Amino acid sequence: MRIRIAIALVTLCAAITACGSSSDTQDAAEVKTFCQMATDLETASSGPHGEDPAAITDPAKMKEMYATITGMAKKLRDGAPAEIKPDVATMVDSLLAMNTIFKKNDYDLLAMSKDEKVRAELAKVTADESVGTASSRFNKYMAANCAK
Repeated sequence: MRIRIAIALVTLCAAITACGSSSDTQDAAEVKTFCQMATDLETASSGPHGEDPAAITDPAKMKEMYATITGMAKKLRDGAPAEIKPDVATMVDSLLAMNTIFKKNDYDLLAMSKDEKVRAELAKVTADESVGTASSRFNKYMAANCAK
């Protein structure tokens, strides 16, 4: 279902647990902080509907979960090291676009899943190839800079 695909996009923002080191102390601190933010975002968005599986049937919980996740994603984007920042921005922009659709539909996933127009809107966001490309580069960056 397209809704599941859309929500799963949140998990593109992580696959990390701890950070490695960098040659410069300031860069190492920046990377360490970034890795921790990504880890925190992964935890908040793990599973099909974040930390709270009830979010799929409870629009209030979905709204709360997305407020947390989008806030964390914005901080991740803002704190991204320069070499990965454009890719993180692309991924976060996609998440924010989905949140706009969710917000417009009062975070009611069940109703959204029955609305062909909404499904098409979400499909357009999730089909954006630039997000997949950015995610691939992001994952390579994480593998190279953050220990598993």
